[in-house]
Amino acid sequence: MSSGYPHIPQFRSRRDFLRLAGSGFGALALSAMAAADTTRSSGANPFAPKKPHFAAKAKAVIFLFMEGGPSHLDLFDPKPELTRQHGKPLPASFGKVLTPMGTGGNTLLASKRKFTQRGKSGLDFSDWVPHLATCADEFAVLRACYADGLNHVGSVCQMNTGSILAGKPSLGSWAVYGLGTDNQNMPGFVVFAEGGPEPLGGARNWGTGFMPATYQGTLFRNGPNPILNLNTPNDVGP
Repeated sequence: MSSGYPHIPQFRSRRDFLRLAGSGFGALALSAMAAADTTRSSGANPFAPKKPHFAAKAKAVIFLFMEGGPSHLDLFDPKPELTRQHGKPLPASFGKVLTPMGTGGNTLLASKRKFTQRGKSGLDFSDWVPHLATCADEFAVLRACYADGLNHVGSVCQMNTGSILAGKPSLGSWAVYGLGTDNQNMPGFVVFAEGGPEPLGGARNWGTGFMPATYQGTLFRNGPNPILNLNTPNDVGP
């Protein structure tokens, strides 16, 4: 005798599915909690905090990649020889320089900023950042970076992943992979694309590359809904 219900229910919406399947969600939650306990005890949890090679001194890291910001040549990195060569062609010892805009033959241009050494460390600061100069001994300036890319997309990708080609894990992904995270209910690291569109190259800059998506960064967008699909749609009432 038919009960009047089809053998395979036809769900009209996600809410309809949740209403009809709700009685089984308790068991689903219980099995998930049991699996989490087993994972923690077995050490298989990919987010489990891992002991670093050296004692940690920082509780958190805020990495500001200021795409489109002022050049290091105008902030912390004076080039005395460039100043002396201002207006002259590039020395022949550099060979032929390839640039995406065909500007390799242009004459050299020195920075117009004035630099002074500040703090006990004697770090150079330009007149554009007088307030940062008062904190000179709190900075560590790395002057050993270089890029292999001819354009912005490849160089931005290399800055964040170490490669000009997409498909390599980002700095945040490596950190979560190597160190885990203390909070098991929040993302391992988050990304803010503040003030406009995403950086050139998009998600490759904070993606996991060849590693599991577990270590993916969570992108916070501008506007009232920074994370997609968390809020109830406007056309759905209470």
